[in-house]
Amino acid sequence: MPEFQFVYPTPTEMLEHHRLHPDLKVFRPAHLQHRALIGITQIADGSVGTVLCGEEVVCYATLHPPDHYQRFGEATVSGMLELGAVESAPEHRSQRLARRLLEVMLPEESFQQNIIIATLYHWHYDLENTGLSTYAYRRLLEKLYSRVGFEVMKTDDPEISSYPGNALMVRMGREVPEELCLEFERLRFLRQTRGLDLSQH
Repeated sequence: MPEFQFVYPTPTEMLEHHRLHPDLKVFRPAHLQHRALIGITQIADGSVGTVLCGEEVVCYATLHPPDHYQRFGEATVSGMLELGAVESAPEHRSQRLARRLLEVMLPEESFQQNIIIATLYHWHYDLENTGLSTYAYRRLLEKLYSRVGFEVMKTDDPEISSYPGNALMVRMGREVPEELCLEFERLRFLRQTRGLDLSQH
């Protein structure tokens, strides 16, 4: 059995010296994803968890502020993070590397002052390699993320609500400031609250 090393957070220099497994290409070709991961390690509040096997990254997960072009990237209160890309090389999936990596990255006592979101979009699902249906893959991800404290929440974000194979999952820290909770709720149902004076409701 191959030996795996779980590293979180992965330093930029370490990531630069470990190539991505060529089959880590669900989001973009592996060499381009490698470049994107290096970029995440260099931004404020950005971090990458990796599973190393020899000189290769065979599994990774990213944690960073929501992208500015997404609804939750419009937050005006700091403290919201996104569990972004999570990917494991197909040949190693029987080792449950993604589950083990998330448990390293997100132990129960961590990030208690943060709200962490995870957006499940069906166009990112690796249906080809798994043979699963869209809905079975969504259930697989829900089970994976729920192991580290995430739960499904409703939203009127059309990117998510327009297709039942998509979902918003959220991990709410026990010590999240009230102002961040209010901002999250505002963004979660933005179409209902836009233009309203929330102080009167």
